[in-house]
Amino acid sequence: MKGKNQGMNKDQRKDAGHWKAMLADVRQWLRSHRLAVVFALAILLLNIAYFIYHAIFMPGMPDTAPSLSLGQILSPPVHKGPGTQPELDVQLVRLVTSLVLVYSPLKLLMHTVLSFIILAIAQSRLGTKRTIAACVVPAFVGTASGLLLCTLLNALAGQWHAISTVRMTLTPLVLVIGSLFAASEYSDYLWRRRIQLFGYSAILISVLYSGNPGDYCILAAAVIGHITGRVWHGPADRSHWWHATPFESRRIFGAICMILALGPVVALTSHHRAGALSTLAMFVTGGSVHAPQVLTCLEGQGTQGCFNPYGLAHVALPGAVLRSLLPTAALLIIAWGMYKGRRIAAWACIVMNASIAALAFVYCFVDPMVSGESLSTIIRHGAALTFLTTSLPPLIFAILVLTHRHFFTIRTKRGRIEAGIVTIAAAFVGVSVSYVLLGLSMAGSFRPRADIMMLIKDLPQRFLPIAFTDGTKIAFLPTTVPAMILRQAVGPIFWFFVILVVAGWMKESSVLDVESRRDAGRLVELGGESMSFMCTWEGNSYWFSHSGKSAIAYRVLHGVALTTTGPFGDPAEYQSDLTNFARFCVEHSWSPVFYSLHRPAREILAAQGYSSIQVGMEMVVDPREWQTRGKKWQDIRTAINKAKRSGITDVQSTFEQTPRPIQSQIVSISEQWADSKALPEMKFTLGGLQELQDPRVRLLYAIDENNHVLGVTSWLPTWQEGRIIGWTLDFMRHSTDSPNGIMEFLIARMAERLRDEGEAVFMSLSAAPLAGLNTDDEESSNIITHALQIVADIVEPAYGFRSLFFFKQKFQPQEEPVYICYSDPAKLVSIGLAVLQAYLPDMKASQTLDMLKSLSSGR
Repeated sequence: MKGKNQGMNKDQRKDAGHWKAMLADVRQWLRSHRLAVVFALAILLLNIAYFIYHAIFMPGMPDTAPSLSLGQILSPPVHKGPGTQPELDVQLVRLVTSLVLVYSPLKLLMHTVLSFIILAIAQSRLGTKRTIAACVVPAFVGTASGLLLCTLLNALAGQWHAISTVRMTLTPLVLVIGSLFAASEYSDYLWRRRIQLFGYSAILISVLYSGNPGDYCILAAAVIGHITGRVWHGPADRSHWWHATPFESRRIFGAICMILALGPVVALTSHHRAGALSTLAMFVTGGSVHAPQVLTCLEGQGTQGCFNPYGLAHVALPGAVLRSLLPTAALLIIAWGMYKGRRIAAWACIVMNASIAALAFVYCFVDPMVSGESLSTIIRHGAALTFLTTSLPPLIFAILVLTHRHFFTIRTKRGRIEAGIVTIAAAFVGVSVSYVLLGLSMAGSFRPRADIMMLIKDLPQRFLPIAFTDGTKIAFLPTTVPAMILRQAVGPIFWFFVILVVAGWMKESSVLDVESRRDAGRLVELGGESMSFMCTWEGNSYWFSHSGKSAIAYRVLHGVALTTTGPFGDPAEYQSDLTNFARFCVEHSWSPVFYSLHRPAREILAAQGYSSIQVGMEMVVDPREWQTRGKKWQDIRTAINKAKRSGITDVQSTFEQTPRPIQSQIVSISEQWADSKALPEMKFTLGGLQELQDPRVRLLYAIDENNHVLGVTSWLPTWQEGRIIGWTLDFMRHSTDSPNGIMEFLIARMAERLRDEGEAVFMSLSAAPLAGLNTDDEESSNIITHALQIVADIVEPAYGFRSLFFFKQKFQPQEEPVYICYSDPAKLVSIGLAVLQAYLPDMKASQTLDMLKSLSSGR
């Protein structure tokens, strides 16, 4: 019992030590970010003190933001009397104090947290003095520039004349936003793009949907801070700023979709609608409009300013806000699906954003013309400008997603998609019929009495955030609670079904071949060759043997079933697998092409009449015999010794187990490496960030004394009878500022680790794709050799596989050829195209045409 208590005390002391260490880390972090802590506490304490002071000494006065407008600054009132606004200088002081005073507890919490995060980011990159400078200068210059911009817009665009009447307020974000964009210039490649892209997108959404002059001040302060940071930092490589890997691109698209989806929420919570998308804001906010005033404006002296509230007299009905928030929820789910790379999410985003643009056209032109307005009157009152500002953002985004839909590679089962579409259609028909039938059954509960035509004409309004068919004319109103519930429940019920369907599409269980991939992942652990683990990657389809003990991964391109290496699973079935898979392809009218096969499989196929060509040379090292003695190993010894002298160490882990800061650096290195290439990131037998994250994949990376990642490699396992017998090099990238020899260091250290572990019988450096093509093979065809050589020539300038081929020879490996085997010489052009598309699925059409021209002339 005494021993047990001593053990418990020991564990308790150990836990207490962990807590002390963690608290020490927190204290250290807070000390290094003292500016962020002080500013956040100051904002919080000042506002709490103000709330207390206001409650004690001014209990009868409203606690609101400054009531000053841009128009009052430009044309201050001359005459004052009881009940007028305070003196202009008093209001200006209140405006300045709004930089630190927030007149809402919820907004206070939001601005405090955002300010703390922004200053923590800025201080870690700029230092304290520069962070303060990047706050103060952009804040005051940005405020002046933002108000000047509002003044110009007020003078130039009658559509936005409401800016001059908006009661504006500043926020703590005006003070700190400049430091964030200045710090972005000191961030690594990946975070620089993320901060700038997402930051400007969020600010512009606020400007476009809300339009408070304070939002323009935030935008101006951000731009000035950005310029300041660029001047301080100096030039940086931005030649590939817009190019991103599919891994990063789909996350960018998903984030932008989320920002656009939240725009209506900004409008819903805004007290002013002076932005360029104020019309779209009215679509979703349900704000009431006085119809007689609208008609008076349209019939009198009003111009473009009359158009925004046109047709909105009966938007402010129960359910209007709900009908707006539910589509927003659907878009947020779609944004998440895009972030995860789902193809159906991209198509759903395209449909919804295109629908918004179409509805804007209906609202701006069709609805007023149905109500009796002439086209000239509609245009005179601002229809054209309103249509452009409302429809262009979602339409442009829909087009961008459409043209980049190849980034979204995860597909959903066709049956699930069709079932979802049927469900949405059935829900629409069901609620529509129910509305008409129930409306007729309680026709007397409406004034005037409802008939079938009135109900059918009113039906579209039940699904959309704004009435389209009646303009400012209210056809009928419910007079009883049941009639009101019926009228307002139709839209929310329909959108509820839409959300259920969209959420179902995004579930992991709906991914095509997810069970097949799971089975393939299980079989590859039974047996395979050095590159068999690549068969578990996304993009493959799978053929399984009749016993289910073995499989072949393939993808169908240009009528060719192109395999990813050979069979894997039970080695006893490999020979029959090759024959049965070929029969399976013939049954589906595909031409079987076996890619990256080793000599034993190639000999089996050659006996069956297949032609073959050597497409690469795999470099294999035996780690049990690893040594670096002799003149041939001079470069490797130099790299190892140089790393040791510089304090560089190697760390072995998996991506999941790697600390978050290290993960971020690895992602940034990969993005920067991929963006420096003239062609898109290659796939097929070359893994990227997504493949790196499999927990079975080893990660070996090099870091310096400052925990700065210099290079990273990944290693794929190979099993035999359930036991790992070897590792294959896949992912190999380094930062632009890493010292020479970092890759040699990492590969040598992996060999040393495997030698010390004593379990692996081989370490493969993999095969550089299409490097080492053997044109002297008697069994090869000159045409297919020429076709593959063209593919190699296309990718060589960007990826340098021949250089990689010679680099791997430094490790004195045993060279083992890999082959492509094909049965139908008539498919030679298709085979070349299939290999090219497999490696470069995102390659532009113009590059493909260049290849075809070269191939044609070569024949």
